[in-house]
Amino acid sequence: MKWPVILRMLLPLLIGVIIQFYSGFSVGLTFLLIFIFPLLLLATPYVSKFLRSNFLFVALMTFYFFSLGGYLAEVHSSSRNKNYFVSAEEKRWNNFLVRVQEPPQEKSRSVKCVVEVLEKNGQQKMGKALVYLQKDSSSLALKYGDLLYLRSRFNPVRSNGNPKEFDYGRYLRIHDIHHQAYLRSSDWRQVGEDANLLMSNIFSLREYFSNVLKHSGMSEKNAMVANALLLGQKEYLDKDVLRSYSSAGAMHVLAVSGLHVGIIMLLLTHLFKPVKRLRFGKSTFLIIVLGGIWFYALITGLSPSVLRASVMFTFVVVGQELQRDTTVYQSILTSAFILIIIEPYIIFQVGFQLSYLAVLGIVYLQPKIENLIYVKNKILFKAWQISAVSIAAQIATFPLGLYYFHQFPNFFMLSNLLVIPLAFFILIVGISYITLHAVPFISDLLFWLLDGLISILNKGVEWVEQLPYSILWGISIEWYEVFLMYLTILLATVAFINRKKSVLWLSLSGVILLLGINLIEKYRLESENRLVIYNISDELAIDVFYGRKNVFYCSQDLMQDEEKLLFHVKHNWFYRTGQEKPNEMVNIHNQKLFRVGDKTFWLLDSLAHDQCENSIPQTNYIVLHDIGFIKSEMVEALKDRNTSWILANDVNYRLRNFLTEKIDSNQFFDLREDGAFEYGF
Repeated sequence: MKWPVILRMLLPLLIGVIIQFYSGFSVGLTFLLIFIFPLLLLATPYVSKFLRSNFLFVALMTFYFFSLGGYLAEVHSSSRNKNYFVSAEEKRWNNFLVRVQEPPQEKSRSVKCVVEVLEKNGQQKMGKALVYLQKDSSSLALKYGDLLYLRSRFNPVRSNGNPKEFDYGRYLRIHDIHHQAYLRSSDWRQVGEDANLLMSNIFSLREYFSNVLKHSGMSEKNAMVANALLLGQKEYLDKDVLRSYSSAGAMHVLAVSGLHVGIIMLLLTHLFKPVKRLRFGKSTFLIIVLGGIWFYALITGLSPSVLRASVMFTFVVVGQELQRDTTVYQSILTSAFILIIIEPYIIFQVGFQLSYLAVLGIVYLQPKIENLIYVKNKILFKAWQISAVSIAAQIATFPLGLYYFHQFPNFFMLSNLLVIPLAFFILIVGISYITLHAVPFISDLLFWLLDGLISILNKGVEWVEQLPYSILWGISIEWYEVFLMYLTILLATVAFINRKKSVLWLSLSGVILLLGINLIEKYRLESENRLVIYNISDELAIDVFYGRKNVFYCSQDLMQDEEKLLFHVKHNWFYRTGQEKPNEMVNIHNQKLFRVGDKTFWLLDSLAHDQCENSIPQTNYIVLHDIGFIKSEMVEALKDRNTSWILANDVNYRLRNFLTEKIDSNQFFDLREDGAFEYGF
């Protein structure tokens, strides 16, 4: 099978998954099974030659894999299964038996668990859910495989609806999680354990190795980085470390994925190359290399990113060693095809997109970039090779990086010259240390090396981060601009490699079109005034944009919470103002009434409610926040004035239900249910 054939299968499969995800079209299994017969018939040499049906076969095959993609995507979504644990519009509380699917994560006020639902009210059910348990000694003691008995009502996963915010609801749906619940300590209890023995041992092994690193004697910062780099446990990283590595363009070294598995593969292939000379050497070599790759995947907990990379490099190694009529591109595309067949929604995962684009970019572009400059000195040549890899990977991934992360690391070449060689040695020394930590003298030497290498890595990353203009912040592009960027990059690559002026002009046209789109969007935003009331848990935040400038109203706590601001608000600032900070920030507790355009907004909290008594101001909108009670007289008075109501996320259920019954739906906006409120003026 030549690689264009796998591409002809892969592209319609991708399109089928994408269209099914967004449109919900349905394909039956019977249709797919019936459709196989004419494909097999046309594939036979005699029929194909007699009917001259190559075109017909390709067309039918394309349509078949498109349909297969749609069918697999539909089947993958458990919420479409008739045995799913939540019925439509279900509002009553039920009893559930669930199993903890992953090691629980400790949050600031809760313990987050991904669970598989086994029973509902004694009847067998299926589906995954997200459960937040009140933090106490019982919830903190939970582990993978524990069985829990819950009394709960599951709510649909919703996006916050804030403009330009990361769509967490969509992220959960991609991972087949459609419902969630928050449970107090009295709403659940542990009733047993039913862990998969293999996965339980894998998680236990990773936790054991993690504890080895934590109690090794390293500084806290070095232990954090060691845990992330060697075992993929990024949850231990603090905000400062994440910011440093992100700003330096070195975050990929902390996310165990293709880079790490690729290093393991290169190390093993070079180390055990002499084995191939022995009898049955090729088979032995293949077993050793693949065994090493999958052993590393096991000790990192078989995370999705490592599984992806392990499958991809398995196909690459097997393809090369069996010496079939194959190319590395076919191996990469075949691994992607297999992964999509198993888990169709993997194509929406950022890690999948970045991993495959980076590898394809490196395989295709790196040799061509490397050949642009001839370097005699061996050390400088190695540095140029690493730089060529960095440039190739960056060309292949930077449009997606701009789209998802709104930033560009200006000194990525400099940081990669440092982090890639160090990551290579840290992986070798680190894996040796955690496996030989009980051996006297050797473990001491390995620990000294590991601690020193990680210290050098941290210092180097911090140095790159502190360089002027180390990162370009505040970039905001739309999905269609991403496609246009990739089309432009593809045309430019073809033009330079094949030296075609006509293709180069097409590429330049793409650049001009991108600049034109950017200028039009900038002009539109400069001439637009808009108010945004964000949907943020336990907070009220309001942005008033006057063209490319804004005034931001929020509490003092939110002003100082960089993590919340970045997640919920800052991406909208990047889009509308191009800035990381607002032009003016006002404490919302000092501002109760303000005018925007020809409309007046009154912010009513419990303190203002107790003070106003009979002096209700004239207002078009009343925004309730941090309040649990409101007088019926006030509600009636505001109804008579035709006032519209906006409920912030922190309004309790009792008041929310009371107002839902009292206020007409066309004058009622609930941020928790409806997402952010926007008003143009």
